[in-house]
Amino acid sequence: MKSQIKLLILSTIALLFFGVAAFFLRNLIFGDVVGTYEQAAANRTEYNDKWVSYEVVACLGKYAEKTESTNFIPTGHEYYYLVWMKDGSFMPISVSKKEDREYLDKLTDATYDYVDKKTEKIEMDPKVFTGTVKSQEAKAKGYYQEALAKMNILGKTKHTIYYDLMDCSSSKTHYRLLAGGVLLIPVFGYTVAFINIAKQKKKPSKEEQFLPK
Repeated sequence: MKSQIKLLILSTIALLFFGVAAFFLRNLIFGDVVGTYEQAAANRTEYNDKWVSYEVVACLGKYAEKTESTNFIPTGHEYYYLVWMKDGSFMPISVSKKEDREYLDKLTDATYDYVDKKTEKIEMDPKVFTGTVKSQEAKAKGYYQEALAKMNILGKTKHTIYYDLMDCSSSKTHYRLLAGGVLLIPVFGYTVAFINIAKQKKKPSKEEQFLPK
């Protein structure tokens, strides 16, 4: 019985942890898109940990990659791209899904075909990306500045250069699955504990086993 009580206590702690995490991540788990990249970049406090969107129409290429690992085992990969915005400004965006990376690679080729006057327009449909806005890590920001410098953009454009990253490497589904996985821990613990308690109640004691019938 003591082991079941310990399991119930641990399950309760795990449930409380889930509740706290769900509260602080409620916008990412349950929230909808509440604004655009430009709005979020202009007011980071209001849009912190909230979903925003941006319709990408042109891309100037990948400028960095990052591999996340646990105990030397790769667990994720992010690709950073320099986006040429509708109004002529520039912004960084990161993706992880293969389909997003393939789209941005193809859009980069189409964008340079337009820049080199091989085509009269960018011959690809725009795509709406959804993500959150955050500060770039120092290393990624350095690569971003290098990319801007190589393209002679720094100091030679009247348009805005945004440095806040639109992180599209995670989705609402990702956070919901993560929350669901955490919730399964206390649910599993409660289930096992109550099943074992029920079994112990049904099981006769040693004295009962030797009583004459």
